[in-house]
Amino acid sequence: MSCNPDIRTVLYASDLNDGCEAALACAIGLANRLGARLLVLTVIDEQRERSLIDIDSHVPQPMLDQYHDDRVKRVLAHIQAQIAAFYAVRPDEAPANPIIELIVREGDDVPKAILDEAAHGNADLIVMTSEGKGLLSSLLFGGAVQEVMRRTRKPLLLLPAGED
Repeated sequence: MSCNPDIRTVLYASDLNDGCEAALACAIGLANRLGARLLVLTVIDEQRERSLIDIDSHVPQPMLDQYHDDRVKRVLAHIQAQIAAFYAVRPDEAPANPIIELIVREGDDVPKAILDEAAHGNADLIVMTSEGKGLLSSLLFGGAVQEVMRRTRKPLLLLPAGED
C-alpha cells in the first residue's frame, strides 16, 4: 500500500443508512481541515433490468426510465440536504471554496463501484462506515467494507455508524 501524506482528495462512500449524517459530517470536516476535495459517493441497486422483467408489460418504457432517473435525483437531493444541514449548524466551518462532488452510481457490485470511483477521482483516502453491531459483524465489517479493505491500495478510514 502506498500512503500519500498529501491528501488532496477524499472519497466518502455512503450507503445512506441511519447514522450516515454523522459520518458525512466527519468526512466534510476532515476534507475541510486538509484543504482536500471531497467526493461523496453512494451506490444504489441496479433496478432498471429487474423492473423490465417485473413490470415491463404493465408500464411503458419511457415511464420506467423516468422513474429510475428520478430515483437518482432523489438520492442526490438527499445528500445535498445532508451537506446543507452540516453547514447550517457549522457556518464557521464552511471553507471559502468548498469542492464537493456528489456521485450516484447504479450497480450491484458496491466494492467495485467504490474502487472504480476512487481510481477515477484520484482519491488519496477512502472513508466508509462500518456497523460493528456484534462480534461477527466486528470481525467481518460488512461485505462491502471487507471487500474494499481487501482490494484497495489506498488508505481507508472506517468510521463507526451511528449518531455518536
